[in-house]
Amino acid sequence: MQQVQQTNDLLSRLVRRPVKATPPEMTQLQQQAAQADFCGELLTVDEPLWGSFWQFDVISPGSRLPAVELNLLRASRLDRTWPADTTVEQYLADLRKAILQPEAGVWTLPVAGQPCAIIACYRGSGNPKSKIQNPKLTVVWYCGTTGQLHAGYRGAHFAGERLEGAVEQRRVEAAPNEFSQEQNSPWLSQAVTEKDESEPHRLAARLDTEILRLR
Repeated sequence: MQQVQQTNDLLSRLVRRPVKATPPEMTQLQQQAAQADFCGELLTVDEPLWGSFWQFDVISPGSRLPAVELNLLRASRLDRTWPADTTVEQYLADLRKAILQPEAGVWTLPVAGQPCAIIACYRGSGNPKSKIQNPKLTVVWYCGTTGQLHAGYRGAHFAGERLEGAVEQRRVEAAPNEFSQEQNSPWLSQAVTEKDESEPHRLAARLDTEILRLR
């Protein structure tokens, strides 16, 4: 627990100043993010997922799911960057693998007023069950206030240095030559527009909305 608090204090300092982390601090931050739980708070399910099945039930308007399950459904059914039959355990394993890669890019920044880190890596994005062609970046968002992961997805590119208040702690390495430009998933803008603002006191909901906007 003390190590977790030290790492989160480190992240807060990096965002508050903002300054570059030392190599040992970078390792500490990555290791803590890789060990962190994914947020389990209930979030309102996005409209494009309504009517689909999950856990032997139909997702209806107003349905809520734990954040980790909602993020998996977004990745597998809306972005289609994970196989449709990916389990929560497989999804988390892929995220943790990407976080720990030494060539991962790392950015620190405030999100919804909270100190956060974004970790993105090309390696670890491959799933032998997937027919989707790489290259894809696996992008993971960690919050120092909650000590949890709050988003994980894949995309062809990620310009973390363009985010307001972001400090590029380490540039993502090993960008492939066969790079293909992609447009943002159409569901994203709809999700941000329709996000329920009735619970501004819930940090998990605020972080989720802000991360969707920043994507």
